[in-house]
Amino acid sequence: MENKIYDKGNLIGLTGGIGAGKSVVARVLRLKGYEVYDCDLRARAIMEESAEIRDELINKFGESCYRSDASLDRTFLAQRIFSCREERIWLNTLVHEAVRKDIVEWNRDVEAELMFVESAILHTSGLDRICRRIWLVTAPEDVRFLRALERGGIDPENLRARMKSQEMEFDELPLSKVDRIDNFGMKPVVNRINRLLSVI
Repeated sequence: MENKIYDKGNLIGLTGGIGAGKSVVARVLRLKGYEVYDCDLRARAIMEESAEIRDELINKFGESCYRSDASLDRTFLAQRIFSCREERIWLNTLVHEAVRKDIVEWNRDVEAELMFVESAILHTSGLDRICRRIWLVTAPEDVRFLRALERGGIDPENLRARMKSQEMEFDELPLSKVDRIDNFGMKPVVNRINRLLSVI
């Protein structure tokens, strides 16, 4: 089944570090009528909706990884996987495979010349291999840092560590596929998106 996603050749990867603005690009694309698959949102949904994934998680981490209303307890899960590298690798492998299968079905069922896949870990998840092109959204580090802080929910020290850990992710992308979108403001971003769309 997975080969079908290669045959269509219509997937564009959308990635970027925390605070870079890839969600802004995704929003512009949706307003233009393009389909954008949000890997983070779908991964969360799959972990809650898939009986197979649910059983795997409970067998690995126990009943505590789900709340009484059957929703995923992401705080509990994060504490487990970030304190144990082996458990983090296990979970990522499980979820990445499920997301790839979900993308195959999504791409098969929707007829479109171009479709976008949004993920901060496009390379780690293996999705860079199934994308025709990759749009890397960038911004100066200090700008990204302030944007992320304004969202709340993370202290500055952890934020710096997360930003540092992401650098290798983007260094590993296949350069021959990568197009940059420098996020210095909405007008330049929209102009760059239009330019990239015109040459695909």
